[in-house]
Amino acid sequence: MQPARGHAYFEHTADVGIRAWGPTLGDAFAEAALGLVGNMVDLSQAKPVGEARLEVEAENVERLLFTFLDDVLDMFYARMWVLSRVDVALQGDTRLVARLEGEAYDAARHGHVHEIKAMTYHGLKVQREPPLVEVIVDI
Repeated sequence: MQPARGHAYFEHTADVGIRAWGPTLGDAFAEAALGLVGNMVDLSQAKPVGEARLEVEAENVERLLFTFLDDVLDMFYARMWVLSRVDVALQGDTRLVARLEGEAYDAARHGHVHEIKAMTYHGLKVQREPPLVEVIVDI
């Protein structure tokens, strides 16, 4: 039986797909962010040492997901920020506020960084019922 909230990976040619779900669409967005960073480093040892906040606006829910995950990817590379927990509050289809807990990357605990080059729009999916999102990232 699938847990109420989570994420999984699927193969796509030379890329990686992330499928995320949760009780709400905001939970699915949060799990997608964890799946994104979790594909680059080991999150099992990540601790909630600090907190960051992201506010994202876009013209529709698909672009909102893309922009949010792109911002999370940028945060990882700019600050080497490893996530331990993510909460996303959707405000309609065009705005979200996310609280991200985590810490600075530590190679001894988080392992080698597996590079993700970019987010893609290819295969991007947002499903409301049951809440599910899919994205494909360029590795």
